Amino acid sequence: MNPIRIGLVGLGRFAALHGRIWQQMPNVQVTAICDRNPEQFAIFKAWFPQAECYTDWREMLQQQKLDAVDVLTPEHLHKEPVVAALEAGLHVFVEKPLAHSPEDAALLIETAMKHNRLLMTGHVLRFDPRYAAVKMKLSAGEYGPLRSIYAKRNNGKAFFSMYNRVAPVYILGIHDIDLMHWYMEDDVCEVYATSPPGADGSGDLSWAMLTFSKGGIGILENNWLLPDGASSFADVRMEITAQDGAIQIHDPEQSISYIGSNKIDVPSLIAGFELHGKIGGALANELEHFVACVTEGKASEILLPHDALRAVRVAAAIEQSATERRPVSLSMYEGTGQA
Repeated sequence: MNPIRIGLVGLGRFAALHGRIWQQMPNVQVTAICDRNPEQFAIFKAWFPQAECYTDWREMLQQQKLDAVDVLTPEHLHKEPVVAALEAGLHVFVEKPLAHSPEDAALLIETAMKHNRLLMTGHVLRFDPRYAAVKMKLSAGEYGPLRSIYAKRNNGKAFFSMYNRVAPVYILGIHDIDLMHWYMEDDVCEVYATSPPGADGSGDLSWAMLTFSKGGIGILENNWLLPDGASSFADVRMEITAQDGAIQIHDPEQSISYIGSNKIDVPSLIAGFELHGKIGGALANELEHFVACVTEGKASEILLPHDALRAVRVAAAIEQSATERRPVSLSMYEGTGQA
């Protein structure tokens, strides 16, 4: 069987991790790479010496014979390359969020359906063994109906300069919005959010309450305020309360501590890890799933395009609620695709 030929669009920080994973897959060839900054090419050319380099994804799509593209641009730059790739008959993996607006997200899904191509959004926690195990436990039904989910996902101040282009919910909260939909098996009908500005006026903190159609409640806490001395770059917790039971998830898991003279580091070794030179964990599982779907010509039963749209709609409602300081009904977004 011929390998899957993939082009990478956007060679930033997260693309390097994608690149290492693609490199270790024998059934994948990265034959083209694209970034507006040619200085980004060097490390990827070391991994993929056969790949052609482009500073314009349009030229890449016109000149290369590809099977799929991996779009890793900032979220507000997803629409054009994703639409063009789908219209060129290529399958697309795009990092979360699917788009920066419900309108753009709906357009991407419509384009994928029109051209009968796979469109998969990187909601990677569905491939994390911890969160997948929780889904299996909840699906068994022994805890009864879900009543509430509290999710905290706070990251270090050092990363804020890279992601302050958008509200925290689009980078951090989007993970847990997707998980809440997955676990609740229900739609959010209303949100109420607050996002008080930081000392410099930046939006580095957000809290939101999500009301689900069947009565469940979600609480979402996100910020970019962890100090440099924190033991991990992220502080993540989820507490699920059902009628007859409860589940708690902590990340990083307190299994290993690296104790130095200045600080203690607690790595997260389930979400992602390196073992004998190979990258493992949730992202590797996710990209392998994408390749399997492309190879077998089947749609994913795990990463559904409309779930990615639902997450963007809720994120947009949270941003609107925080800006306008009032509850926002999701009915306002009903014209932006059906979730």
